[in-house]
Amino acid sequence: MADIDMIPRSYRDGVRVRRTARRAACALALVVLATVAAHATLRWSSAAMDRKAALLRSAASAAQSDLQRAASQREAELRAQQRVGLLGAVRRAGELAAFAKAIDGALPADTWLTALALRRSTRVAPPGATLPSGDSPQETFATGNAQGDTLLLDSQVELGGQAASYEGMTDFLANLGRVPGLVNVQLQSSSVNAEARAIEFRATLSLIHRKEAE
Repeated sequence: MADIDMIPRSYRDGVRVRRTARRAACALALVVLATVAAHATLRWSSAAMDRKAALLRSAASAAQSDLQRAASQREAELRAQQRVGLLGAVRRAGELAAFAKAIDGALPADTWLTALALRRSTRVAPPGATLPSGDSPQETFATGNAQGDTLLLDSQVELGGQAASYEGMTDFLANLGRVPGLVNVQLQSSSVNAEARAIEFRATLSLIHRKEAE
């Protein structure tokens, strides 16, 4: 009687099925938990990356704004310097006094002036316009305005004088050609004035900024 199994097979099978089901349920629960954890981790990582990306975009925008402000400030400073230079170019402080001193120093003892005329003309060249070459007597100055115009300045001098000899006249013109700031010294005409017993002459030259000439 002791060897007789009183537990029905169907019961044993039911217990085994329930045990297997519990194990499957536990495994499924673990899989679900792992999936939920992975999804939560992914969402957290994605949110962290979004925050970092937002910070980087904000930093890039701030850097771009700083660069634009610095560029605008440099441009404003450059325009201010250009306006100061333009004002000095127009005023030409001390230029006429220096020119008179140069003329006086260039005149030989037997040569004198009878007339002197200074004509100064200006015009504004728009951006992209052809500017004078380096050997031109016209001077160029940035106006410093927003359009980027350029001021062209031309100073022409006409001289009339007399000399006791042609040598005195040519020495005078040669001396003028060696003075910094005086360019394109040219003899326009000369003739003998019998009444004054002298050589009359007329010459022209261009006056440029002495600082640039030096």
